[in-house]
Amino acid sequence: MTFMGNRAPGRISMTAVARELGLNANAKKDLQKNLRNENHPTTVALKADGVTYAVTGRGRSGKSELVKEAA
Repeated sequence: MTFMGNRAPGRISMTAVARELGLNANAKKDLQKNLRNENHPTTVALKADGVTYAVTGRGRSGKSELVKEAA
């Protein structure tokens, strides 16, 4: 079970995820790169918990989030 396994359905920004996990800026970028790869073990584990990675917008106005669907 991932850290998202106990969360209620909804969205959480990648900024909040990085803060919760204690990631610095470079580690956050690495995590986002891994989440874009649908075959990465982290992405597969999150998908098993019903969590997907979503990006809306581009550049400075872009938002990246983890989205947990209702069970």
